[in-house]
Amino acid sequence: MLHFIYKMDSSPPSVRPPSQADVARAAGVTATTVSLALRNDPRITVPTRERVQAAAAALGYKPDPILSALVARRDYSRTRRSTTNIAVLIDDRWPPGARSPWLQAMIAGLRATSLRLGYDIDILNLQRDLAPRARPDRLLHSRGVRGVVILPLKDYDYVPGLDWSRYSTVAIGNPPDSLPLHRVGSDAFTATRVACQRLQALGYRRLGLVNPRLSEQRLRFEWLGGLAKEHFLPGSVLEIVPPHMPETLEPKGLLAWIRRERPEVVITNEARVQGWLRELGVVPPADIGLVLLNRDVEGPVNAAGFRQHLDASGEAAMDLLHSLLLRGETGFPAVPREVLIRPHWVDGETLRRLPR
Repeated sequence: MLHFIYKMDSSPPSVRPPSQADVARAAGVTATTVSLALRNDPRITVPTRERVQAAAAALGYKPDPILSALVARRDYSRTRRSTTNIAVLIDDRWPPGARSPWLQAMIAGLRATSLRLGYDIDILNLQRDLAPRARPDRLLHSRGVRGVVILPLKDYDYVPGLDWSRYSTVAIGNPPDSLPLHRVGSDAFTATRVACQRLQALGYRRLGLVNPRLSEQRLRFEWLGGLAKEHFLPGSVLEIVPPHMPETLEPKGLLAWIRRERPEVVITNEARVQGWLRELGVVPPADIGLVLLNRDVEGPVNAAGFRQHLDASGEAAMDLLHSLLLRGETGFPAVPREVLIRPHWVDGETLRRLPR
């Protein structure tokens, strides 16, 4: 007869990690309150939030990322609207005619993604809606705003007097140093690499950047820096001429710069330069090449250059803001993150193959 001897497992039983229900019992609230409090939802009072978060810390509670993703997917598959509003802040110092196309492209991306995620958007003007108010947070609170998207600022001398610790916030473009926020921007360095490869293949050698100084400053001089590096790359035959970056861009100064520096191609973010060149008798591409750094929402459609995908910038900003809201991250982050949208090159009639 065979005898089987079973060895009992002497290892200690596994300890179940604490759940939101455990936190709720410890804090004396419901599980729903725990879920909202851990995301810093303003519908939960500050003392209750602090009590819940203290109980969670004492128990060593950690959210399950897989479960959170499943819950989020379930919730947003339902046909419902969120009680959370998103404020989109526009700098109304932009001239209405000049700002409309590119701003509307960003807003279109924001709207499409917010609709998919279940948020409502409020469009607010910094100067008209917020600046006159002694306590602008009251306006945002009255509209149920928990998330904020800041569209590109015209200048850095105005920052709305908001209590940023109340909001999850993302900037599109480059916010001032006083607002160290997560941001979505254009991958200018990659774009200049693509442009220079294309220009070099067409036989262009002398490249010149034309942008107002403030425009470059808003972009952290990334177009200028991206071009400057090309001169020093191994095997490069390109020469980057001194840029034309006046305080105010105007035709007379542009012509003087062309005569002085003699660039073979002008690279600019200003669509009006194409018309100026024709008025000055310097016609692309016969007399000079032209590359528009943002040709998708303004300017002649026949120009060579880049599509910036500004609608994709709005979509990415909303997705990033959504993730902050789900985690309850408000205020200025310890480590701001950047999401870069890569422009893509579009051939056009303002460039030609040069004989070499």
